[in-house]
Amino acid sequence: MSKIGLYVYQLVLSRTDNYQSIPFSNVGIGSELHGFLPQFIAGKQTARQNNIIERSWRLAPARDSGRAKQGIVHYGTYGFTSSIINPQNNQVLYGRGANDVEEIPLYYQFWVPDAGNYGFAVLQSFRERSCVTQVLGELQRDFNQSYDHVRVTHRKIMPTDDEVYQGYPVKKIMLSRKRVPRDRAEILRNLPADEANIELSFSVTRNGRFGMFRDVAPQIRAARGGAAMVFDGIEFNEASALISIGNTYRKVGIIGPSNTAGVIDITDDVQLGADMHPEFNSISAIATQIISDFRTQYGMS
Repeated sequence: MSKIGLYVYQLVLSRTDNYQSIPFSNVGIGSELHGFLPQFIAGKQTARQNNIIERSWRLAPARDSGRAKQGIVHYGTYGFTSSIINPQNNQVLYGRGANDVEEIPLYYQFWVPDAGNYGFAVLQSFRERSCVTQVLGELQRDFNQSYDHVRVTHRKIMPTDDEVYQGYPVKKIMLSRKRVPRDRAEILRNLPADEANIELSFSVTRNGRFGMFRDVAPQIRAARGGAAMVFDGIEFNEASALISIGNTYRKVGIIGPSNTAGVIDITDDVQLGADMHPEFNSISAIATQIISDFRTQYGMS
C-alpha cells in the first residue's frame, strides 16, 4: 500500500501592529478567517501553475461539515516528457508531453472554531508528494494582503502522543530502520537487493495487550541505544505502536523520524478506492478525528 500521511497545521490570528494573538469568534475581530475561507476556496478552483518548481494545484471543494471546509487538492506535476507503457510488451500507451500535467488527488480540510485560540488545516501527502507549501503559502499571503489589522500564520504541529493517546491500549510494537545495507544483517545476505527497509513487530494474542500507551512509550524510549533496540545485528532507530481506539487502530510514533517529521502516517487506517487513492469519506473521518484529538490536546471543545 502506498504511504499516505496527513500534515496538520495550527492556524493563528494576530494583530498586525503588535502581534498579539486574537481569539477566533463569529462576529467582529477574530471572525475574518470565517469569511475569507469561502472566497479563497472559490477563487482557487482553476489550476494555478508555478513554473519555477513545475507544480500546479487547484481546489475541488466538497460540502462543508459544520465548521470544517474540506475537499480535494488536485496536485499536478509537469515540465518533462514521459511514456505510459504496457509492461507486458513495452508498448507505449500514451506519451506525455512536457506541458501535460499529471494530477493526483490530495485531501484537505480547514477547521476554524466558533470561539477559541486556534484553527487547524489538514493536508494529505501521497508517496512523499505534498501540496502544503503551495496551498498554505497562498492562503497566508492572500489573507494578509486582504486585511490591514489582522494577519494569519500557520505552524506545523504533531500530537503529543503521551497526552492524546495515553489511555489507549497497545496491540503491537513496531521497530523499523530504513535503507539497511544487505551486509549489515545475516538474514539479508542472500537477498538480491543492496539495501532494504526493515520492520520488526511484536504482537500480542487476540485479547491481549502490552499495556496502556502511557506505560509502553516511556519504556521504549528508555531502551533507545540499548539491547532492546538491536536485533540480529541491526540497530533500529524508529519505533511506533499500534493502539486500539474503539473498533479501529492507529499507528502512533514513539521514536525517530516518523514521530518528528511532521506527518501522521495513516497508511494502515485509510480505505483505498479502485484508483488506489484514499476514499473521500474514509480520509475525511480520519482527519476529523485527528483534529478532534488536537482540540482535546489544546483544551478546546
